[in-house]
Amino acid sequence: MRAQPTPRTARQSGWTVASQWLAPYLDPVIGVVAAAAALASLLATDPSSVDPRLEDPDLLSVVATLAAAGGLAWRRSRPLASYAVFVCGSLAVSLTGHYIGLLSVLLLFSMYSLAAHGRRRHALIGLGVGVLCFIGLALLDVPDLGASDLLQALALLLAAWAVGDAVRSRRRLQADHLRAAVTEERLRIARELHDVVAHSMSLIAVQAGVGAHLIDIDTPAAEQALKVIAETSRRALEETRSMLGMLRDEAEDGTRPPAQGLDDIATLVEDVRAAGLDVTLVRSGAVPQVNAAVSLTGFRIVQESLTNVIKHSAAATATVTVAATSAMLDLDVTDPGPARSAPSIPASGRGLGGLDERVRMVGGAVEYGAHGDGFRVHATLPTGAAG
Repeated sequence: MRAQPTPRTARQSGWTVASQWLAPYLDPVIGVVAAAAALASLLATDPSSVDPRLEDPDLLSVVATLAAAGGLAWRRSRPLASYAVFVCGSLAVSLTGHYIGLLSVLLLFSMYSLAAHGRRRHALIGLGVGVLCFIGLALLDVPDLGASDLLQALALLLAAWAVGDAVRSRRRLQADHLRAAVTEERLRIARELHDVVAHSMSLIAVQAGVGAHLIDIDTPAAEQALKVIAETSRRALEETRSMLGMLRDEAEDGTRPPAQGLDDIATLVEDVRAAGLDVTLVRSGAVPQVNAAVSLTGFRIVQESLTNVIKHSAAATATVTVAATSAMLDLDVTDPGPARSAPSIPASGRGLGGLDERVRMVGGAVEYGAHGDGFRVHATLPTGAAG
């Protein structure tokens, strides 16, 4: 069956685009709103109703409140500086005997921001500074901070740090997973390009040698070699464009061919025959419906094996056997040998070793090695169907 192409990732939604555009302005808005709310809390509250020792608002308390809450405008871009300004402003308000109001709540948000967006070492230092400040204020017996208030404040500060640290850790884990996925995709594309280029260039090199040898003594045969070179080059370009097209962000034009699979083995065999290697294809059993990864892996196994026959064997024939059951695919590629004394085409360095990776990824097994005077590659792949 022909493998189906992997669907393209869905385009970003309008909400995602809008949120990315608004992101740079979010924290400044938070800073302005927080400063306005903290100032309103300071000016609208009767200090004597909270604690008779509290002073009425003055210029210092107003400026310190605005500076502390306004520092949240840099809570993600400069989390440590934002937290330091917040703590200093809050201390100025408390140590001068003024009502801290909404700053006590916003401090938790500032602590969370430092833990979530700053370095972990800085967050731990910030937590320690916050704890020491609360203990120091309690020892100085500042207004509106009793023993029960102290314990509650310390617990909430620790909770804010813990939530922020958890968010930071999760974000880092997601970033690690994303990097791993990008690396795997690069390796996958590298494997595909290797298989396409190595196979195509092997056929082209062989036919170029044949054409050069026969051009003066057998013009029709030389012309046939050039036709094979042209067709092989065209197909290689199509496959390369198909794979590289998966990296584009532009909309598809609907012309990209589907990925190759088990149904393309017959065409592959015909191409190799045209290059001068007499390949016999033997099939048994009905090939079941398999997913794209298994189908592509089966095709690449046969392709790489035949490429190696062209490169490394002096054999004029090869046999490809595809045996299928409801649960397994059995692929076998053999040539009678003997091996060339020196490869006709230099090895690329991946070859059969790359097949090990492919086969393991789909849960199959592959063996290869000498077979009499020749060479044999044998692989079994699960179909995923019920037996």
